[in-house]
Amino acid sequence: MQNNTTTVMEGTKNTDLKQVDKCPLCGTSHYEELYVTRDRHYGIEDSFRIVRCMECSLVFLDPMPTEYGLAKLYPDDYYSYQDFFARKNPLVNFIKKILLLNIATKDPKFSTPGKIIDIGCGSGKFLYSIREKGWDTYGVEVSSAGAKLGKEAAGLKIFAGTLLEANFSNDYFDYVRSNHSFEHLVNPNEVLSEMHRILKPDGKLMIGVPNIDSFNAKLFKKYWWYLGAPVHTFNYSTKTLVAMLEKHNFVIEKINYNSDYSGILGSIQIFLNRNSNRLSTEGVFVKNPILIFLSHRISKILDLFKMGDAIEVTCHKKGV
Repeated sequence: MQNNTTTVMEGTKNTDLKQVDKCPLCGTSHYEELYVTRDRHYGIEDSFRIVRCMECSLVFLDPMPTEYGLAKLYPDDYYSYQDFFARKNPLVNFIKKILLLNIATKDPKFSTPGKIIDIGCGSGKFLYSIREKGWDTYGVEVSSAGAKLGKEAAGLKIFAGTLLEANFSNDYFDYVRSNHSFEHLVNPNEVLSEMHRILKPDGKLMIGVPNIDSFNAKLFKKYWWYLGAPVHTFNYSTKTLVAMLEKHNFVIEKINYNSDYSGILGSIQIFLNRNSNRLSTEGVFVKNPILIFLSHRISKILDLFKMGDAIEVTCHKKGV
């Protein structure tokens, strides 16, 4: 049964919190406590309670930050807010290619370019790359600084705010994309309904998220790299993400497992740092190029067995 959670995170000064009365997927109120943990990546203070619904197995924070409160938690140097347009290092890209470390998102194929929206686009790295292929690009980003950078540095059309606030027209986009941003949302049902509304009848939706049912998630538990509390408000499995999409009248076309070394090597580093204040990126393991290469190869093997740390689900509207 659901427990009283008012003692967890009550000292949090950076966010507003609210109890989760009903599971966003199945609507029940029977949760079990999975972990009480802390932020491992950005130095956000306090402890965070992660629960699992006993009916459908969806994993989420309880209490849950509000949208406004969550936005305040991200540091200014958050990776997706950076100036990707000025920092091009051919040597780094060459090394990644040689070591087979480039991990491209498996976006769906289209016969011709169309209109795309990237939700949680940061400063617009992906939008910039796909615009060069002829796409009419739009982005949504809650960070005003990230949105401003993309608009000023690359002339991208990025709305500073949420998808619901952007209020696009019905059947507007050929491709709706949310790659490693959907797990950051506090209101997945409302956002999926909006995605359905703005997607063209013959369009495609792709959502990429960490996989809470991965081998590494089960092995490292609260030290798993992608657990990500509190900025990862939800942790999905293939089962729960598919169920959430089908609940909102989407038909699944394809599921990819597409992971990298972070789930292995990053989790090891978090475990080693567990009794200190060191962040996940601080330590000799996570920066060792040999270990990075080996961990990346292992992650690809786990993907083959559908046990990888990241899943990408492509779907379309029901009835099409």
